[in-house]
Amino acid sequence: MKKITSLLTAATIIVLSSLCQAQQVPGPEPVQKVFDGWSAEETLKYIRTFRVTDLTTTTPAALWYHTHASQINKTAILLRRQSIMKLTTAEFPEIGKISVKTDLGLTTLDAYLNHPKSFAQGFIVVHKGQIVYESYPGMGKLDAHFWASTTKVLASLAVDLLIDDGLIDESKTLGSYVPEFKGSAWEHIKVVDAMDMAAGLDARDSADQFADSSSVTSRMFRAELGEETNGKIEYMLDVMLDAKSVEKPGQSYIYSSATTQSLVFLVEAVSGKSWSDFFEDRVWSKMGVEGPLQMHLSPDGIAIVHGPASSNLRDLARVGMLFTPSWSKASTERIVSPAMLDRIQNTPRTREFYLGGNAGSGQRFMARLGDKTVKTAARQWDAIFKDGDFFKSGLNSQGLYVSPARDLVIAFFSTEPTHRIQKFLRPIVTSGLFN
Repeated sequence: MKKITSLLTAATIIVLSSLCQAQQVPGPEPVQKVFDGWSAEETLKYIRTFRVTDLTTTTPAALWYHTHASQINKTAILLRRQSIMKLTTAEFPEIGKISVKTDLGLTTLDAYLNHPKSFAQGFIVVHKGQIVYESYPGMGKLDAHFWASTTKVLASLAVDLLIDDGLIDESKTLGSYVPEFKGSAWEHIKVVDAMDMAAGLDARDSADQFADSSSVTSRMFRAELGEETNGKIEYMLDVMLDAKSVEKPGQSYIYSSATTQSLVFLVEAVSGKSWSDFFEDRVWSKMGVEGPLQMHLSPDGIAIVHGPASSNLRDLARVGMLFTPSWSKASTERIVSPAMLDRIQNTPRTREFYLGGNAGSGQRFMARLGDKTVKTAARQWDAIFKDGDFFKSGLNSQGLYVSPARDLVIAFFSTEPTHRIQKFLRPIVTSGLFN
């Protein structure tokens, strides 16, 4: 039985939107369905027949998957080891009154989140460690929800921990640390170039790669779910080793889930632990989270850190807090060091690097945000702003925005493919409420 889950990034929509129109695929399910619940028949149907097109074209099954990914993927459960560090509330109702123009018209955040066509499920703003805005129009407060590519920043965080430990030199190559990469195109890619989506390989997240069933990207996604390629089940690493160089590493921004996965093998080679065990030990077990982190795995047990992870929304926001002055309200130890933060905010990657890369990823990310002050991308973050803020997005409008200078974090979950919710982020941040 075929089970294909969401392993694609938001770029997949380019390929499948026309397919959706041609086949008249049903649109997103109203989020009220979450509260109405699913019957046993519906649940079994989704488990047995779920397809990637359900997620990327946001058919009704997508809404179910967003909070039930562990019923499709193998899953490692990273447990809470500390007492819950409760976040206090100091409501800023002014946040909900901030207006933005989208294709739904000029609307306030409050109105947008409750609009029947927003398909928003959860939105939270945390300032100085306090919840100042929180809304759950389409999910339960403690529901575990799919992060999609927002998960990618966990991959860079794990590598940065090992850099701070002195166990990884980012100027050295992946082949210096991962024996399996020897003799492949991955061997000579510097760690820093993999961290910054600049591997220079043909394994990229783009419309043509998703449409080509023989591409490394498409084959990797099938391998992660135990799907056959030409009648054969392949393993993720074996597929990745077929990637070919198309330009000098470090030259331009090439958004690539395979590049993120190379960081997983790097962490495992250097730490001697599975990625999930390493991240639980060094990060999740130190945090005062309210629930577990679900790391979804390939059939051979590799954490798929380029996309599938799930947690409740407050815990995603707590991950963002690790990068702010209020880290001590989310963790018993300082996890993100000043050096790590500096490597994000003061990356040498330029705006030309960001806008000149593959398939226009930089332009697309900036257009979704509706803000031209994006400086570049680095450390797996989609956008780093001139004021030091940074942001990561995921398929169907998941996201994590961090403003260290303002001690501010915004996190959200949705079931909506256009990412219009991102238009609210910079207006909220620059509203003057957090100066």
